[in-house]
Amino acid sequence: MLKLELKRIFSKKINVFAIGLALILAVIFSGFAVTSNRYVDENGNASTGIMATRKLTDNRRAWKGTLTEDELGKVIEQNKNAMTQSSEENAIYGTTLQPIDDIRGFIISVLTPDAEYDESVLNQITEENIQEFYDTYHKNMEKMAEEYGKTSVQKKYLEKKYNEIKLPVEYESYSSWDTMIMYVETYSIILAIIVGFICAGIFADDFQTKADAVFFSTKYGRTKAVKTKILAGIATTVMIYCMGIILLSVICFGIMGTSGMNTPYQMYQAYSIYIMSYGQYYLLTVVCGFIASMLAAVVSMLVAAKMHTISVAVCIPFFLYCLLPFIGRAFSGYTTLFNLIPTILTNVQASVKVPLIYQIGNCVFRQIPLVMVMYTVMAIALLPFIYKSFRRYGNK
Repeated sequence: MLKLELKRIFSKKINVFAIGLALILAVIFSGFAVTSNRYVDENGNASTGIMATRKLTDNRRAWKGTLTEDELGKVIEQNKNAMTQSSEENAIYGTTLQPIDDIRGFIISVLTPDAEYDESVLNQITEENIQEFYDTYHKNMEKMAEEYGKTSVQKKYLEKKYNEIKLPVEYESYSSWDTMIMYVETYSIILAIIVGFICAGIFADDFQTKADAVFFSTKYGRTKAVKTKILAGIATTVMIYCMGIILLSVICFGIMGTSGMNTPYQMYQAYSIYIMSYGQYYLLTVVCGFIASMLAAVVSMLVAAKMHTISVAVCIPFFLYCLLPFIGRAFSGYTTLFNLIPTILTNVQASVKVPLIYQIGNCVFRQIPLVMVMYTVMAIALLPFIYKSFRRYGNK
């Protein structure tokens, strides 16, 4: 029965078109991703071709390893030397500044907690300051815990999280992962919309084709067949999401490489409370995108089962992940509510930067894990309602 239901889904022309569109967009997004990084060679020539990220990684390879205070001192020295050179600007950047760009950003991030990115701090660092760099980092962590922890429990939680950061930091160029996280978030929104459209049709098709009377008059029409439709929706979501993300990842990482998978995210956001490598960050983004697609599929199926039409159901994913963020900005005063909306699942990149936490009793939760659990539970909890809504059709 499940095989038959899946055959119905994947044999429908508009569904085949939607899936084909998703895969074509994966290839298009891959093209954008692999050409989005800019590389400047030793002659000052800039390029953004498909090999730019590989060249950028090779350019920064000399700095791979543990960033001790001595290594950071060399970075500061190289930065100051570049500022005093008078040759062609692009050539200076390609040979002296480009290799240390990530590390320069890390130093600035550590020295300017909760402030705007300001490159001028690099010119103010003395040799004595750089030898106390990680001590300064620890002191600033304590300040951040004090600032963002509203209660003693929250402060202890933030201090514990900051203590999990392994110092000194291990560095490897992470350009490919940084780029992919941005594109996989956008692509996951597209997949959620496509999945919602296809899954809504599972429960609306029988009404559109006027076959509902036949469906409900069969032996298992109100029991096993309804469960099979729900299972088919879940299976379809898994297949489409996995196909799209795997295709996007294979193409992009195959071209750009996987350098920086173990580089800590704190290289970019020194005071993020999400203690993870870039590889783990990418996995978190992909899992959040999957939960977003599953939620879109379940809500679309529920609306279609209730209303017996696809027209309203297909708008649900678009509302959740495209319109709701704008509504959230319009009602920014209600921050507690709008910091927990489903949009967070497709905007992980913005959420991991802010040490936003919630407390229930003596338990403290970070924003993203809380949202993940909330909408996973919601998606599962709505399944029985889909079953009840559809099987009761026509009963008085």
